[in-house]
Amino acid sequence: MSYKDGLSDLTRDGERSLTQQLVDLIAGAIRSGELAPQEQLLPTRELAERAGINHLTAVRTYRRLRELGLVSAHVGRGTFVRGASRPPDAARVTDSIAWQRYALPEFEESYADRVLAGMHGHVVAEGLIPLSVGYPSQRIWPIEAIREAAHGTLDDEIERALQYSEVRGVQELTEQLAQLSSDRGAAEDPRDIIVVNGASQALSLTMRAVLEPGDTVACEDPSFMSVLRAFRASGAKAVGIPVDDDGLDVDALESLLARTEIKALAIQPRFHNPTGRSLSPERSQRLLELARSHGFFIVEDGVYGDLHFGGEPPRSLRSQAPAHVIYCDSLSKTVGGGLRAGWIAASGPVLERLVTEKRADDIHSSTLTQLAVARYLASGAHADHVPRARGFYREQCAVMLEAIDKHFGDAASYPQPLGGGHVWLTLDMAIDERELIEQCARNGVACVPGAAMSVERQRDVSLRLSFGYLEPEELVEGVRRIAATARSLSRRPARREAVPV
Repeated sequence: MSYKDGLSDLTRDGERSLTQQLVDLIAGAIRSGELAPQEQLLPTRELAERAGINHLTAVRTYRRLRELGLVSAHVGRGTFVRGASRPPDAARVTDSIAWQRYALPEFEESYADRVLAGMHGHVVAEGLIPLSVGYPSQRIWPIEAIREAAHGTLDDEIERALQYSEVRGVQELTEQLAQLSSDRGAAEDPRDIIVVNGASQALSLTMRAVLEPGDTVACEDPSFMSVLRAFRASGAKAVGIPVDDDGLDVDALESLLARTEIKALAIQPRFHNPTGRSLSPERSQRLLELARSHGFFIVEDGVYGDLHFGGEPPRSLRSQAPAHVIYCDSLSKTVGGGLRAGWIAASGPVLERLVTEKRADDIHSSTLTQLAVARYLASGAHADHVPRARGFYREQCAVMLEAIDKHFGDAASYPQPLGGGHVWLTLDMAIDERELIEQCARNGVACVPGAAMSVERQRDVSLRLSFGYLEPEELVEGVRRIAATARSLSRRPARREAVPV
């Protein structure tokens, strides 16, 4: 009997949940060989119809099968039996990799992990408009300035460029980064700077340096996926603090502090990813007062700090309270992510902890890249480049917002971005968020689901749409496809449910 025949025999009032019954049924078909390696499973919608269950139960079933290592999901294509799921033939036992499933430590992949992993593949997926990626467009890359800096480094310092260097970073670069900080109005000592491979490594090293398993850490809700991943990797418990048009809700943070001790707060106070809003000066002062009185670190992510759309940008938190703020930044959003040119600024004993973590991680960042980036900054090209990048992001944002207003109308809302590279779109439709994401992928457009950026369970259907990478016409078409997909789903009876993070 085919496993499909068993879909109609589920027990509705038994001890096992419907999800577990489906998992056992499909897993049995895989292990018996009925479902062969690389064979595609039924689409979740069809599985739900055949089994007489709601779509969310079908989604949970396939998620659990992925967690068991039996299937893999491919955006826009479907869910497939993994190649190593079937027991190997006796003749091929020596070549089998199946044993690794038992030898490797257990790993629980979160929804945010899966979204982040799939996001980078969206760029190269044929026929897919990747509104999911926060890459900078090559239209703003300072190519000639970088080429000149790289050639100069290769001509003048090739022997040094190929040698190991100081874990904190080459002196020329730490001095240039300190000068860049000073030019932004935040004086920094070069000795307080550590060069790292992008802001993601900066966040990861920082969390490892200040957190222990079981610590409580707070962050904005929603937050960038790499922040959530860094928390989980450290073994800390994350608590989400809501954000609004004035940034982090400091009242909510204060309420948390009244009942819970936190070790750190991760925040993007200037042009927050994904809302594009900034922490108001009044809230900034209250936040710093709380950090001083309660004794916790503020981990400030400043990657979008240069990309403001008008007026004077807010001051960094680091410039106002260096004893409490660990600052993470990179050139990824203005110059190019491929350089992996990032840095951390910190003061006091935590600085040496960070140096130790960096040394353990990779000894030091690429000497060649550091020397080339130092030349680029010293040339003055970056100071000329940033205003052009800022204007580009502002124009791209305007294109996306116009498309959203046209294609969604009153069916969606968003906070007006003050800068950055994203729009946080909330839909006023009774649809399932994950189903929307899956159907959008089938219709040739990718975006980041709100649940992947949320710490707490959320009931709203929200999407992060990124506008820095694509051509204007692609932004418009991508928004149009999302709106059309959402409207088609909203016409069907659906139950809006909280989505597990």
